[in-house]
Amino acid sequence: MSTQQALFLEKPKGDFVVNTRDIPTPPAGEILIKIHATALNPVDWKIQKYAAFIKNYPAILGTDLAGEVEALGDGVTKFKKGDRILAQGYFTNDRATFQQYTLIPERFIAKIPESLAFDQAATIPVAFLAAVTGLFGGKGLGAGLNPDVEWPAPQQKDQTIVIIGGSSSVGQYAIQLSKFLGFSTIVAYASKKHHALLADLGATQLVDRAAVPLEKLDTAVSGPAKIVYDAVASAESQEIATKIVSTEGAVITVGEDKRSEKPADKTFLNVFGSSFAPGHEVFGEKLWAKVGRLLEEKIIRPNRLEVIPGGLNGIVSGLKRLENNEISGEKLVVRPQETET
Repeated sequence: MSTQQALFLEKPKGDFVVNTRDIPTPPAGEILIKIHATALNPVDWKIQKYAAFIKNYPAILGTDLAGEVEALGDGVTKFKKGDRILAQGYFTNDRATFQQYTLIPERFIAKIPESLAFDQAATIPVAFLAAVTGLFGGKGLGAGLNPDVEWPAPQQKDQTIVIIGGSSSVGQYAIQLSKFLGFSTIVAYASKKHHALLADLGATQLVDRAAVPLEKLDTAVSGPAKIVYDAVASAESQEIATKIVSTEGAVITVGEDKRSEKPADKTFLNVFGSSFAPGHEVFGEKLWAKVGRLLEEKIIRPNRLEVIPGGLNGIVSGLKRLENNEISGEKLVVRPQETET
């Protein structure tokens, strides 16, 4: 059987090492993808540092990918060999993305428009899934603003949404989706250096985090907001989000609840953006059927990015930069096929 290069986390809190593993054969309903680009996410260094999520080692991480169809499992009808596609991976070795080939179910894959390069497409899946699940997903998933992924989306006319961490990857997609949902006021809280980009993505009001302390953000927002999307997930961001949101709306956060006070009249939602998670599959299948159109019509645009050279060998230095908060407003991308053996 043919082999590939993969980046292994050898043991809990251990080192990353590039080594070989077999290229898997796609089972029924799944696709073997040749990965041309994979993006790095903060969760990747957190897994290494804190031994979170992963139970079986050696483990392969990575959950953002863009590439091409290499082989089809039985019953696959929507794609053919050579199609350019993007997908979200998962933290099992056959589905992770810090390797040259991976397996993904056909129902959780979308085609990449010709207007996008592989590097650009790889910035989309994970952060986009977190944003769209929190905003669109129904009961148990998110705020339920478009649970059936209707087109056009139900409009939130005369409503306000506040996005804390607007320049983060998740925040950027939350802004774009808020525009698609028709929010009249889209407030983005972020560094001033990113304001031009966020306005271009759809933000209607920009609040400079250097000028307005997080705990005073409510003073910059006119009236209660229907939705506050917290892409920072600190205790401070969650508490101010709870203060700003209306009793008819919801706080959406990407981390566990760290608030010291939890008022019963405010809805607080922790979002987990993964089509593979239990209870997410039905929404995920509806969503992935529309991702290609969202990209074709430029309703969703990719993050700005930096390509790290060296293929899989460049991931470790990139994760260290993420851990040290050295990356702002863009995604780090590597090209697994450029890994030197």
